[in-house]
Amino acid sequence: MTHNSMNLFHLTNKPFSPCELVNETGGLVPLLRQQGIDDGLVLSVQSSDPACWVTTWALARSAGHPFMPLAPELAPGQRKRLMEKAGSAVLINIRSTTALHQALSIDSHRTASTPAADTPVRLIIHTSGSEGLPRGVMHTQAGLDAASRAACGRLAFGKDDLWLACLAPWHIGGIAILERAHYCRARVLVHPEFSAGQVWRALHEQPVTHISLVPAMLDRLLEEAANEVPPPHLRRVLVGGGPLSETLFQKAAARGWPLCVSYGLSEAGSQAATLCTDRGHWTPGDAGPALDGMEIRIRDPIGGVGPIQLRGPMMMYGYLNPVLEGGEGLSDDGWFQTSDIGRLDRRGHLHLLGRNDDLIVSGGVNIHPTSVERVLHAHPDVVDAAVVGTGDPVFGERVTALFVGDTDEASLISWCRERLPSAQRPRRFIQLDALPLRGIGKVDRKRLKMIADQA
Repeated sequence: MTHNSMNLFHLTNKPFSPCELVNETGGLVPLLRQQGIDDGLVLSVQSSDPACWVTTWALARSAGHPFMPLAPELAPGQRKRLMEKAGSAVLINIRSTTALHQALSIDSHRTASTPAADTPVRLIIHTSGSEGLPRGVMHTQAGLDAASRAACGRLAFGKDDLWLACLAPWHIGGIAILERAHYCRARVLVHPEFSAGQVWRALHEQPVTHISLVPAMLDRLLEEAANEVPPPHLRRVLVGGGPLSETLFQKAAARGWPLCVSYGLSEAGSQAATLCTDRGHWTPGDAGPALDGMEIRIRDPIGGVGPIQLRGPMMMYGYLNPVLEGGEGLSDDGWFQTSDIGRLDRRGHLHLLGRNDDLIVSGGVNIHPTSVERVLHAHPDVVDAAVVGTGDPVFGERVTALFVGDTDEASLISWCRERLPSAQRPRRFIQLDALPLRGIGKVDRKRLKMIADQA
């Protein structure tokens, strides 16, 4: 494949090397300059077409521009606001075509401010919005390389390996796959969206060694696979993006899925802690030790439990601002305060208990929803469950459980009575056909709380 006949469509139907792609897109850099795309200008892309966003990522790398992927479902007004927060940004469209000079088009929407001079920022990724509006997170290339180096080491990912990417590329979990593969000189197989059937076939038709999944994806993939075991060349299944239940873990591990349970976030360049473990050697909530270079501590712990703080070379440069200045969101000595609650055990493993803003305070007792959810997930007839706090005139909040499964309230009350102290037991049970999820497969707790409040 030459610069005169770049076939971008190949990105969606066979493995490719991100390193080679970056080299190939160097031929587009002069076209950027001809159209007035100055140094420091943020290259943004909004597309569900892998050929578009992957090639824009590679082009930004070739030209030394910050790259900012945006979710396709964003309305024009939302997109405009996010681009304005980036200061000077331009929306890029790269079409699937064999003619290199026809592949690039510059959208008319461009912010008017002056590009940031000599900025080290190379990636702007937005959070999932679990705390409200998505926040732009800035990363430098040095930070991305540190994250990739640590991840490749923990996951044994190298130049002879192939990672199947089916996570949304406008979130950190998806874009981190490209970064790791580029750093390790490995290959990537991109699926434009998650389809359990297509992923299962690809695992057998291609020599896939690694894959990233959220728990909901893993569950659907197990259903698709039925009782079949994964192919022997699949060595790592990275699971993150939300709590993994013991039931789902044991189900997958019993069928030979090589699971690596992970805790990460956009601000940490994806992974912060990861545990690759075998069946029977995992406790729910255990995310394992910190990745090499990452520091984890618990702030002002009570009984060993408290807010999780992170520090390391892979941490973000800062939250997005129009001049791409670093530091916002980090303490003076580099620590980042997460919204998650956890503890560290004697081995240095991080155990997650949930988000600080999900904490339920009932009758003066602090209740972490994850602790209750683990008990509900262990019920043999519960497929899925989540816990929220709803208003109560006497206790302030009361524990409300929303569940999916073929059981009833009496059975769940009896189950919880035998396994939970009184203060943690749900006082209401609401049966649903499915738990509402956000776009990246995480449980939508805001919608759950609305359902519980209106029930």
